[in-house]
Amino acid sequence: MKALKWYGPYDLRIEEAEEPKLIKDTDAIVRPVYTGICGTDMHVYKGYINIIPGDIIGHEFVGIVEKVGSKVKRFKEGDRVIVSCWIADGECWYCIKGFHTQCMNINIFGMGPLYGESYQGANAELVRVPYADTVLIKIPDDLSFEKTLMISDGLPASYAGIVEVGFSAGDSVGIVGCGPIGLLAGMCAQLLGASQVIAIDLAETRLKIAKELGMITIDASKQNVAEEVRNLTDGRGVDLAIDAAGGGDSPLLTAIEIARRKGKISVIGFHVLDYSLPVGQLWLTEKRISFSIGDPITYSPVLIELIRRNRLDPTKIYSHVLSLDEAPKGFELVDKKKGIKVIIKI
Repeated sequence: MKALKWYGPYDLRIEEAEEPKLIKDTDAIVRPVYTGICGTDMHVYKGYINIIPGDIIGHEFVGIVEKVGSKVKRFKEGDRVIVSCWIADGECWYCIKGFHTQCMNINIFGMGPLYGESYQGANAELVRVPYADTVLIKIPDDLSFEKTLMISDGLPASYAGIVEVGFSAGDSVGIVGCGPIGLLAGMCAQLLGASQVIAIDLAETRLKIAKELGMITIDASKQNVAEEVRNLTDGRGVDLAIDAAGGGDSPLLTAIEIARRKGKISVIGFHVLDYSLPVGQLWLTEKRISFSIGDPITYSPVLIELIRRNRLDPTKIYSHVLSLDEAPKGFELVDKKKGIKVIIKI
C-alpha cells in the first residue's frame, strides 16, 4: 500500500508500506478517506517530537471499516467512521469515568513511541485501529466525511477548551493563535453565545479567515495585544483567554496577560515542555488556568448534532484538499502559513 513516511525533520516521502493486519481480536482495519494535517503533526514534521524514521505520519482521519476482529461488536465491514486520534481501551477506571484522554493505555496514531507502543499513522491506504469498539465513532448517513473529519481531533479540543472552563453565554473570549484549533474554538465560542470573540495572530492569512468568520482581529506583529484587548473590553481584559497555539511559553503568557482579574485561561494548544509562569501574578489576580486535550469519544455525540443542525461547519476553515501524493506539499503549505487547514484525500 502507499503511505506518507517521516524520515527526519522536513523529510516526508510517499513510499510503499506493508499492509497492516489484525493483531488483536479487538482491532479493526480502516481505509482512510480523508486525513487532516494538524498542528501536532507539524511538531513531528519539524522533529520536535521524535518518531521512528520510516514511520507513517498523521493522526486525524475518517474512513471505511475494511475488517474487524472477532471481539469487535459495534462495527462491521463497510461502516463509515470517525477515528478518535486518541487510542483508549474503554475499560480502565479513567475510560469508565469518561476520561478517555487519560486512559491507562493511552496512545495516539502517528506519534511514534511518545506513549510507549508505536502505532502507524493515518496517511496510508489502510490503518490498524486498536480497541475498535471504543476508538471508532459511526458517521450518520446524512453527514459527509468532510464535515465530520474534524471530530477526530481538532473540534473536540476546541469545544472542550470552552465548555470545560465554566464559560457562560455573554462572556468575552480572546484566542491566541488562529490556526485550525483557534478558529474552531472561535466558532464554538460564537455558537455558545460569546459576546465577542477576539482573534490574535501574526499571520495575515489566518486573521483574514477569522475576520470572515465574524471575529474581531488583532495583528500581533503590528499591534500591542494587551492594550488592544483592554480597549475592546472596557479596560478589563477578556473573561476567557484561550492559548490555541501551544509550542512554547509565549502564547500562554499572552493568554494570561489578556485575561481579566478572576478570569479564565484555557490551554488547548499542544505543549510538551515545562515553563516558568507568573504564579505570583496569577495568585494576586485570581486567574484560573485549565488544560484541555479534547476527547473525540466523549464529545462526538454533541458535535455530530451541532454539525447536523448546521450550527457548526468545520469545512469553513479548509483551505486546501490534496491527494496523498501531494501530502508533502501540504505540510510545506502549513509550515509557511500559506494554508489554514489542509486536508488529504486518500
